[in-house]
Amino acid sequence: MSRPGVFLLLGALFFITCAPVTSPLPSAPKPQYFSNLSYENAIARYRQTVEKKFKDKDLSYILSLLSYGITNFYGGKQADAKQAFLAAYKVDAGERPEAAKFYDWLVVDSRTVYKLKKRERELVHFYLGLCYLFENNLEEALVEFKKLRQFDQDASQLPIVNFYTGLLYEKMEKFDDALIEYRQLETLGIKGLVRNVELIRDSGYIPGADSIELVVQVEHQTVGSIGRTEVYADSSFLTVLPEVSDSFAVRLSRAEANRKAAQEASAKAARLGLRVLSAVLLEKALPGMGEELADNIADITLGKEEENRDIRAWGYAPLNFAFARMRIPKATSKVRLIFYNQAGNMLGYCDYPLRGENQRAFYAAGMYFIVAGLAEEFYVY
Repeated sequence: MSRPGVFLLLGALFFITCAPVTSPLPSAPKPQYFSNLSYENAIARYRQTVEKKFKDKDLSYILSLLSYGITNFYGGKQADAKQAFLAAYKVDAGERPEAAKFYDWLVVDSRTVYKLKKRERELVHFYLGLCYLFENNLEEALVEFKKLRQFDQDASQLPIVNFYTGLLYEKMEKFDDALIEYRQLETLGIKGLVRNVELIRDSGYIPGADSIELVVQVEHQTVGSIGRTEVYADSSFLTVLPEVSDSFAVRLSRAEANRKAAQEASAKAARLGLRVLSAVLLEKALPGMGEELADNIADITLGKEEENRDIRAWGYAPLNFAFARMRIPKATSKVRLIFYNQAGNMLGYCDYPLRGENQRAFYAAGMYFIVAGLAEEFYVY
């Protein structure tokens, strides 16, 4: 670095460290854990992103469409989620929805829209299957899980696929097919389902009328959210979901995810440092414009954050799943999930009323389902 450059840098640092600092009013301390999960802000943000990318003919449009679908799914808006996933499937397959016929850029030609990776495509069918299941349309749900396996024979070795396929066969009273799925689950380390189905098939066994079935499924979007989940029926402890029941490797392995988290933390720090330094220097030269110019410089130098996310892959595809099937007292009014990270520290909790105006659990096939997506964007303190 030239001598004038060194003096400029030292001068900038002197300016930053010696300039008078105006302390902001102290804010109330943030609680250590969240007390709710809300997906409304993410839904609204991705709705705007989808509309803008479609209008701008952005080739990564399909990825934002998938994130819009999954946030609707977590938020209980199953019709919107299903519509988004179906649209993504059609775009990926080169089919133009009726409303988009005048947008020639959606035609798969020399300007091919971002094509989904194999596991991304499988996840589309997975969530479509769950949407149909929660609508109590078991036949269509099973079709989607079969499509998933058509794309990837290894999907027969994914516990969560075996679990839901077996569940659908069981509820459709195709017990032999259900047992094939559940026995495969036992080889993958998840036990306890075979015996019940054998009892139902062979003796007509019906569980007690004072209880009802519940499936809890937790999806970890980030490394920081991975950990065990405790399940309570009203105030009674039920069970603990492990950190990971299935690692559906859509994006990254655990090691890759850890490396990515470290890289993103470094990039965030670099972006912040570049913005702060640029803002200070530019504000001195161009009063009133420093912060805006600094943001532009950071975006040009390091790349826009949202664009980088979409170019990489489907931003909200889960890293891991944890799930369990259990019985709860029929009179249970709500289920509480308490989430922990890998260090055993409590991240937060969320309540899921089973009935009434604020019901958050899905009821289908004679049982309840709770699905929670975990990412910091969804936490409510």
